[in-house]
Amino acid sequence: MFFLKSFFFTALILFFSETYVLAQSAPTPEPLLSAETFSTGTILQDLPILDTYYDKGKFEDWTLRCVKTNRPVDPCQLFQLMYNADGTPVAEFNLNVIKSNGTVVAGANVITPLETLLTAQLIIRIDEKKAKAYPFLFCLKMGCVARIGLTTNDMESYHTGNQATVTMVPAGAPGQQENLILSLAGFTAGHKALIGN
Repeated sequence: MFFLKSFFFTALILFFSETYVLAQSAPTPEPLLSAETFSTGTILQDLPILDTYYDKGKFEDWTLRCVKTNRPVDPCQLFQLMYNADGTPVAEFNLNVIKSNGTVVAGANVITPLETLLTAQLIIRIDEKKAKAYPFLFCLKMGCVARIGLTTNDMESYHTGNQATVTMVPAGAPGQQENLILSLAGFTAGHKALIGN
C-alpha cells in the first residue's frame, strides 16, 4: 500500500514537473475570446399551441377560417376552394394579413396538386384584365404553393371584380391548361372581417 502511495506521489510530482517545463517552453497563449462574441439568448414569447381549424364566418363564396390556439386572438385567413369543370376540388386560395412593405399589402397562398407543372407557373386573370404569372415557391405533402403578393391595385381588382380565372398546367399533360374559377362574390366583406379579426 505504501508502495502504491509512493508511486502515485512520484508520478504526480513528475507530471507537474513536466507540465511546468512545458508551460515555461510553450509559446504565449492567444488572448481569451471576447465575451461580446457570445450570445446570452433572447427570451421568446410562448409559442401558440395549434389545435384545429374552425370556420368563423361565411361571406358568400368565401370562408373566414381560423385555427384554434392558446392566444387571445386566433390567426385567420380568407379561404376558398376552387373546382375544375367536373366539379372536383383541385386547389385552394388563402388570403392572409401581412405586414406591408409599401408595395405588397396582402399575401395569398395558392395550393395546387403535387402533379402541377411548376415551370409553367400559376396564372391569375381577374375578369378581362391582364393576367399575372406567379412562381411556385415549394411543394409539401398537401400540394405545391405559390405565394402571391397583392398590391393596392390588385386588391382593388379583387374588391370590384366578379371572378378570377386561375390557370395551372398538369405535369402529366404539359400541353394542356386547367382553368379554375375563383369567385370574388363576398370577397370585400370577407376581407373586412379578416383585417378586423
